[in-house]
Amino acid sequence: MNDLVYILALAIVVTIHEFGHYFSARLMNVKVQRVQLFFMSWFTYKPKPSKKQNRTRTSWRDTEYSIGFLPFGGYTTFFVNPYGKIGDKDVYYNTKRAWRRFLISIAGVLFNVLTAVIIYIVIIMMSYKSGSFDFGNDISAAFEFINYNITYTISNVMSMLGVHLESSGFSGSNIDLIQSYINTAYDYSFLMYLANLSCILAMINILPIPPLDGGQALFDVYEMFTGRQPNAKFKKVASWIGSIAFIIIFWILPMISRIKV
Repeated sequence: MNDLVYILALAIVVTIHEFGHYFSARLMNVKVQRVQLFFMSWFTYKPKPSKKQNRTRTSWRDTEYSIGFLPFGGYTTFFVNPYGKIGDKDVYYNTKRAWRRFLISIAGVLFNVLTAVIIYIVIIMMSYKSGSFDFGNDISAAFEFINYNITYTISNVMSMLGVHLESSGFSGSNIDLIQSYINTAYDYSFLMYLANLSCILAMINILPIPPLDGGQALFDVYEMFTGRQPNAKFKKVASWIGSIAFIIIFWILPMISRIKV
């Protein structure tokens, strides 16, 4: 894949990821402040607020939509009330109960996984040729194909962390069907690339490292079990440490390994 195709695929999966946060926040009646694709903004659109808008409900007009020129992920921010109390009665992110914030935190990951699974199913459907349909065998092969691709993605991400997982093969009874899925995937390589990249984005974001989604979800889980939020200073320091660790693991170390090769 050339750089332009990579940027296009990355833009698609990051947009899906960020709108996972957006739609889940709207579902929880949280006002979304900004949805950003990539970093270093060069284009921003802010809708005009509605004159009849109800301030106790969220609207797409509350949100600023932005695109950056540095293709390195994205982010979604929410309106917060520094003096609010937990109670779910307003539209601020920080006053919502922990389980609501947890769902918002992991929604982007869930959207990426769902996207990958849908693409894998589309590839399977395009692979199917007319003839007798063996429900048990075909469904088993489909699950095996999806499971293999997700496991393969997990293995790639874990290898970046120095953890090497053993890969499993396909069962003999399903090998012909799965081979047809693989052949179709070669014919529609961009779709397969999109699905795998969506899985990679999900796996990286679910890591329990602030400021990734998994790190925020970890803070939410802590609050759900203890009834209190982590100290703001601790969260800030943890985010800085996590950001440095992320850059080292997923940027600097891969660059060093390429230079050595």
